[in-house]
Amino acid sequence: METRTAALVFDNFLSADKWNYIVENVSVDKYMKPSGFHEWKDDLHGKILGWLKEKFDEFDWTEPHWEQSLSHWSFINSVAPNINQEMGTEMQMHQEFGGFVYYVHPSWKSEWGGQLRFENCDVRQIEPSPNRFVWINPCVLHGIQVVNDNASHNRITVVGWPEGCKEHTNPTLQINIPITNPVS
Repeated sequence: METRTAALVFDNFLSADKWNYIVENVSVDKYMKPSGFHEWKDDLHGKILGWLKEKFDEFDWTEPHWEQSLSHWSFINSVAPNINQEMGTEMQMHQEFGGFVYYVHPSWKSEWGGQLRFENCDVRQIEPSPNRFVWINPCVLHGIQVVNDNASHNRITVVGWPEGCKEHTNPTLQINIPITNPVS
């Protein structure tokens, strides 16, 4: 069966010194404990986004329109327990035109929920592990499991939708989707 890349997962995405800076600056009061769902474009967001752009350049992923796309469509998101970020029923799936999730919470336990789920792919879900980066290619159905009551802090990510289909030769994990009608 033919497949195409649905998503690329990279663990330990940013270097230890950059990751340590993030952990030291993801404050409990601002990001980790507020109730509800929040989006920020603050100094920390700008610093992290700059580091992500450096990695995109290193991967030769950057496209001309990304500078404007990322300035408009990238945020730090904080999701508290029992908040359905998908704004519908539990695990409502959606798709975009290509984007990413970078996990910036300093710790996470699987039993807290918040997994990124995929529909019709060879991998059904991945953990929201700290310092993990996930690129999701266009038209891939995905959703976010609600964070459970027992989570000690919010699920915190940097997200962006610069658009595009990406490949890489050495991800930690490549998630594939079957091609139902391959072109001959």
